[in-house]
Amino acid sequence: MQPLVRILIRTGVSYGEFVEVLKATFVEVAERDFHLLDREASQSRVAILTGLTRKDVARQMAILASGDISPDTNLNRVTRVLEGWHTDTRFTGPYGVPAELPFDGNNGINFCTLVRGYSGDMAPRAMLDELLRIRAVERQPGGVFRVLMRAYIPETLHPDALDRLGRVVHNFVTTYDYNMQKSAPGAGRFERIVWADPGLRTELMPAFDRLIRLKGQQLLEELDNWLSTQESTAGPRSLGNQRIKTGVGIYHFIEEDDDKK
Repeated sequence: MQPLVRILIRTGVSYGEFVEVLKATFVEVAERDFHLLDREASQSRVAILTGLTRKDVARQMAILASGDISPDTNLNRVTRVLEGWHTDTRFTGPYGVPAELPFDGNNGINFCTLVRGYSGDMAPRAMLDELLRIRAVERQPGGVFRVLMRAYIPETLHPDALDRLGRVVHNFVTTYDYNMQKSAPGAGRFERIVWADPGLRTELMPAFDRLIRLKGQQLLEELDNWLSTQESTAGPRSLGNQRIKTGVGIYHFIEEDDDKK
């Protein structure tokens, strides 16, 4: 999970948002893949399968039915605080310029009051640490804070990159799941791995990288040519032709010591 969490944090996805999506996914998979056809009776069964409460299950079923998953994320809270700092007349000076705020005191015209009014239940100190981290706020002499930006847009994944991430992870885990349930030796899908057991000397990494790219590309092109040949000789498609989406992925991995720990 560590590489995935790195991506989530880097792109502004909070723990709460991820958990809400995960809850919905647990409910969706339990309903769809474990043959729960009677919706009225399935809530209790889904709760047992997933470990969620019946209340949580009912809520997630309603969310799935509506297609609207929009939890209150840290990104939303940061955005509201910055917007309030720029628009609320309690926290602006002449000509609407955002005021420099002390953390507390000053008859309630302070950062704590701002955060409590615009971020829900997030602690003011935690919000300040986050705003300092993303350089939306800077500390000024005298213990006051000046806001530097009105809107915060975190580093984002392009939709195509996000789609690719989902497909790569989904396809690999699906293959592994299939092989865990295979009926006999040799009945699974191809999934092999090779690695340098004691580790590869650092100076050999560039050569290994070039070898992977060369041989991996050659294999993928050979497979792609074969698939293209089958398609070109298959004749016109008909409604009766059954087709299976299938392919092969190759990736180079490096295990970081921190991840292993």
